[in-house]
Amino acid sequence: MGCVKLLTLVFAGCGVLWSTLSVVEAQSWRTVTPMPTARSEIASAALDGKIYVGGGLSWLGTTAAFEVFDPKTKTWRKLTPLPQPHHHLAMATANGRIYVTGGYANMMFRPNRTNAWAYDPKSDTWSTIADLPYPRAAHAMATVDGKLYVVGGVGPAPATILVYDPKTESWDATRAPLPTKREHLAMTAWDGRLFVVGGRGHGHDGNWERLEIYDTKANIWTRGPDMPHASGGLTAAAFAGRVHVTGGEAFSPGRTFNHHQVYDPMTNAWSLLQALPTARHGLTSAVTGRKWYVIGGGRKAGALTMISLSDDVEVFDATVR
Repeated sequence: MGCVKLLTLVFAGCGVLWSTLSVVEAQSWRTVTPMPTARSEIASAALDGKIYVGGGLSWLGTTAAFEVFDPKTKTWRKLTPLPQPHHHLAMATANGRIYVTGGYANMMFRPNRTNAWAYDPKSDTWSTIADLPYPRAAHAMATVDGKLYVVGGVGPAPATILVYDPKTESWDATRAPLPTKREHLAMTAWDGRLFVVGGRGHGHDGNWERLEIYDTKANIWTRGPDMPHASGGLTAAAFAGRVHVTGGEAFSPGRTFNHHQVYDPMTNAWSLLQALPTARHGLTSAVTGRKWYVIGGGRKAGALTMISLSDDVEVFDATVR
């Protein structure tokens, strides 16, 4: 596995004193079977040990492709496509089903969708659920206690948190708003809280490095320490008690990122682990079996995305620290 190196750094800048930052290097990434369809601006969710990936931008344009990966057999299988092609969508699981919300309808990046659907893996069928109260794209979605939380993105009322309850089949838009309006953000849920990181836009010149944490029971937002590296178009996942973040892009000059940034809620500090092997943005990720699967995206930023679409699937083993 090789040696492990630990370097402790302290950063101060822009009026913010960063917590101690530990940099750890470990040989813990590996490559598995690539996606059948190379694409970017996609979404994914894990359910019953399998990973489902939907939508995005492919070589042929906006796609409705919906595919599942089985880590045990290391194989992909095509499923019934999404009801409509779209990209910059969000996906999450609840009560044994997979939910999809929002996105863009075409290559012109409009209109933002209010559509929402549920997928039943037992019957390989899609059904319509109540539309989003506001159209959203480039947003994030995660599940806490069986409810779906839609946060950030492009569209009207971008700070409004939208919460879907599958039991009542209705949306709630009365939660405390997202403190920092942003799109192309990443979010993950852990221990009843939402961890919202990065993103760009909404009056900010460039990418955000901001971490904001939402307590779903108390309906309160708190500010965490900033990420070491600002990024938009990134992905995040919570496992082994920590929040892992990777990927993203920036413009002027255009570039993609492979930083592997890790937030520990117990120490309230960020660390850097070995970088993602392939830098990309518009990627997605999911966790199953204590392994983090980072999937697809564009290897080049902005308009060059369409000539650099990725089918890569790279895996980080959480048992290696």
